[in-house]
Amino acid sequence: MRVAFIAAKKAEHTVTILCRCLRVTRSGFYAWLRRGLSARAQRDLLLRTKLRAFHAARVRSTVGRACGRTCARTARPSVKSASSA
Repeated sequence: MRVAFIAAKKAEHTVTILCRCLRVTRSGFYAWLRRGLSARAQRDLLLRTKLRAFHAARVRSTVGRACGRTCARTARPSVKSASSA
């Protein structure tokens, strides 16, 4: 988590200062950068991507149906009953 913060903020501050403040060695930070994602992190990333795509598809289809019903209801002309005329 600390090394990810350093990676995100290294454009704003020097890596040396960030590492010193967060008590991470510079060599450890650069080793983390070269290492890449673990097998578990890769699986998590793939699953997260699939879940977001699935959720986005479900939200679009649900919103489309709800909008269709709402638009259909509001598009109908209002019919006054004979007793209210």
